[in-house]
Amino acid sequence: MNTELLSIYLNDHLAGAMAGTELARRISRTHPELRILADDIEADRKELLDVMTEVGVEQRPHKVAIGWLTEKAGRLKFNGRLLGRSPLSDVLELETLRIGIEGKSAMWRALQALGAVDAERLERLLQRAAGQAELVETYRIHLAPKAFNSPHVSGVDVERAFTVASPPEGVVEYLRDFSRAEQWDPGTVTCTRLDGGPVEVGSRWRNVSTFLGRKTELVYELTREDAHGLQFVGRNDTATSTDDISITAGPAPGTTRIGYHAHVEFNGLAKLGAPVAKLALEKLGNDTEKNLIRVLGGAG
Repeated sequence: MNTELLSIYLNDHLAGAMAGTELARRISRTHPELRILADDIEADRKELLDVMTEVGVEQRPHKVAIGWLTEKAGRLKFNGRLLGRSPLSDVLELETLRIGIEGKSAMWRALQALGAVDAERLERLLQRAAGQAELVETYRIHLAPKAFNSPHVSGVDVERAFTVASPPEGVVEYLRDFSRAEQWDPGTVTCTRLDGGPVEVGSRWRNVSTFLGRKTELVYELTREDAHGLQFVGRNDTATSTDDISITAGPAPGTTRIGYHAHVEFNGLAKLGAPVAKLALEKLGNDTEKNLIRVLGGAG
C-alpha cells in the first residue's frame, strides 16, 4: 500500500471535513433545529482523525487551515444581497453541504475497498452519512420554494443563536411580552403596551430606542406566535424592523436554544445609511445576546 498517496488522500478529505464542519455550524446558527446535524458532522471529522491514526497517517495542519479558509471564502459568493443573508443562501449552503456528505461517503467506501479499517466502523459511518444526506435534502427541498418566491428586499440582517438555562415555555412566556425589551434590548429606552388584555397576536407596543446616536420610535406588533417561536414587526416612516425569534429545546433538560434574526428594511433616503446601520446592528446583536443570557441564565 502506498502510504504517501493514502496520506495525501485522507488529508485532502480532512480539509474538506473542516470546511464541512464550519459550514454546518454556520447553517445551525440560522436554523437551530439543525444543530444535531452539525454535531454529527463534527463527530465524523473526529472519526476521520481516528481512522488516520489507525492506518498510520499523520495530520497535516496546513490542510486543516485550507479547509477552514475555504469555508470562510465561500461566504463571499454572490447571493442576490449586498448586505446580510439572502433566502438563496440557505439553498446554496445546503447544496454545498450535501456535496460534502456525498464526498465523505465516497471516502468511507474507498476505505472499505482498501480493507485497512474496521469494517463495522465504516458501515456505521456510511449509514450515518446516508441519514445526513437525507435530512439535508429534505430541508433543502423544503426551503427552495420560499427562497425563489421571496420578494426582493434591500435591508440589513443580523442573526444570533445561543442557549439559555430556562425551559422553552418560560422563554416564550418572557419574550412574548415585548415591553420586557427594556430588560434585554440594549437600544430600548422605553417600551409601552398600546392595548389591553392578554398578550396575543395583534398586540402592539410603542418602542422608543436610541440608534446611531439618535432617538427613534417604532410601533411593534406581535405578528406570529406558534410552535416555531415569535415574530415582532416594528414600523415608522423610515424603517420596518422584523424580529424573528425561534425557540426550541436545548441540548440539556431545562435549557432552550434561541435563534434571533433581525431584519431592518429602510425606506427612501434612509437606504443610503444601510452600510453604517449594518455595523451598528451587529454590535446590538452581540449586546442583545449577552443581555438575554444574563436575564434567562447562561447554559454554560
